[in-house]
Amino acid sequence: GGVGSGPQCTVADIALRIQRMTQFVRSMAAASALHGLNATQAAELVAEIAAAQAKSEGAHEGVGEAEAASAADDAGLGWWVLAQGRLLNPQNFAAREAARADLLASVLKAGALVPENIWVWDETGRAQLVLATLPTLTRARRVAARLRQKGLNITVRREMPRKD
Repeated sequence: GGVGSGPQCTVADIALRIQRMTQFVRSMAAASALHGLNATQAAELVAEIAAAQAKSEGAHEGVGEAEAASAADDAGLGWWVLAQGRLLNPQNFAAREAARADLLASVLKAGALVPENIWVWDETGRAQLVLATLPTLTRARRVAARLRQKGLNITVRREMPRKD
C-alpha cells in the first residue's frame, strides 16, 4: 500500500473528532468539579451523554448504530432529559426570552454543559431546554435523577421528530 491507500480522513472528520474529544474533556471536568461527582461517577455520566451523542451524530458513520437500533422503539426516537423553567406567555416575546435566559443561567450554574440550546414548547407552557437525548428511558431517568440532585427541575419526555 502506497500513499493514499487505506481509510481516508478528511479535514472535516478530523475536526469533528477533535470537537468530540474537547466536549468529552470539558464534560469530565464539569461533571467532577461542578456536580461534586467522584471520577467514576463523572465518567459514567459523561459516557451516557457521549453514547447519546454517538447515536445522533454517528449514525451515518455506523458508530452506535447497533445500540441505537436495539434501544430505540419503532419510530427511532430517543428520550429527552429536559430542564424546566417558569411558566411563560408565548405571545410576549420579551417575557419568553427572559424565562429562557433565567433557565439557561440556572442550568449553567448547576454545572450542566449544553452544546446546543434546543428549546421545547408543549402543553406545559414552560421554558424547557433539552439537556440530553438518550436512547432508553432507563438511561434518561438515571441522568434526570442526577441533574435533580443539582437543584434543577427536570422531566423526561419522548423525543419529538425533527422537521427538516
